[in-house]
Amino acid sequence: MNKNPGEIIKFIRNKEYTFQRNVGKGGTGITILVKDEITDMNFVCKKYSPSDITKKTEYFSRFIDEIKIMYLLSHKNIVRIYNYFLYPENSSGYILMENIEGATIDNYLIFQTNDVYEKIFIQLVEGFEYLEKNNVLHRDIRNENILVTNDGIVKIIDFGFGKKVEFKSNNEASIFLNWPVSELPEEIYNRQYNHQTEIYFVGKLFNKILEEYNIEDFRYQHLLDSMVLTNPKKRIKSFSSMIEALSNDIFDELDFTESEKSIYSTFADELICHISFMKDELILKTEPSEVISLIENIIKDSLLEDILQDNRRLITCFISNSYSYFTTKDIHIKTIREFYRFLKNLTEIKKKIVINNIFTRLRMIMIKIDVIDDGDIPF
Repeated sequence: MNKNPGEIIKFIRNKEYTFQRNVGKGGTGITILVKDEITDMNFVCKKYSPSDITKKTEYFSRFIDEIKIMYLLSHKNIVRIYNYFLYPENSSGYILMENIEGATIDNYLIFQTNDVYEKIFIQLVEGFEYLEKNNVLHRDIRNENILVTNDGIVKIIDFGFGKKVEFKSNNEASIFLNWPVSELPEEIYNRQYNHQTEIYFVGKLFNKILEEYNIEDFRYQHLLDSMVLTNPKKRIKSFSSMIEALSNDIFDELDFTESEKSIYSTFADELICHISFMKDELILKTEPSEVISLIENIIKDSLLEDILQDNRRLITCFISNSYSYFTTKDIHIKTIREFYRFLKNLTEIKKKIVINNIFTRLRMIMIKIDVIDDGDIPF
């Protein structure tokens, strides 16, 4: 194919889907279930067609923003977008999304036990933490927009009012929606809406479900109480802070198998015993995804090796500060591989717990900060 960069490539064959059933209807259009006969997969198709035709052109840009936002996201607790079709000449379009077989969060939790409430709450926080890290605001947090699959997986849907924080907009009044709460957070009255505001509405939503179903002794009620404070200065600061609090809170009761504990201990022992001392204050790499990616690169570069050729590569997967290490001790590639597979397959909460435990060990290593003799200072 002889094409020049920037040249338009057109696929002129139309993609066909088989109608299955109607799914729903909202203020911005309708959704139906369709089937791709080639892949034998069902998709939810959302059509942009607002009921208020006077706003059709105005809201079309918001529909395009929804597509842009959804294409940025890839997380098990966020609905996935597969394709889209735009018809700007008619101010219309379609989004093909993941089909979710399940129920709204409030309907799913009817008659469930406390441990199910805990699992759903953790997933809810993990999903919104992912949005927070990607600078995406949902801005329409209600039961209808949080589904739970039949397998118990939370799915955050409908980013029609969503916003990428970097997007410039002069229409900030759009944050004043018909929120399903009787009391609004204080920052709303100052025309502010941020991730801490999302925390408030997520907390309010979950708290209301607990109250309606008379759930007592909810394990994370102390976190919920901090989420629903109207004063943002007193409210918990971020979803990341909540994940850290959840990690610390459930550490002792998480069910790690004896095999998993053995893999962790073997790896942590080999890692720590190869560091002699820290040369300055500890600087940790706190994102499990970053740690996993760095370890993966080590494994790819050591496919024909039994022993790691440069111990520094593994140590710098976890810390960024200066340190002294032993060059005469071996780190086995098999140990690294087993730890990598173990860590990669854990839930986000468990990943953070494993990483935090390694950090606890690293903090126990002696720090030797070089002191400069005054006689060496020129002035």
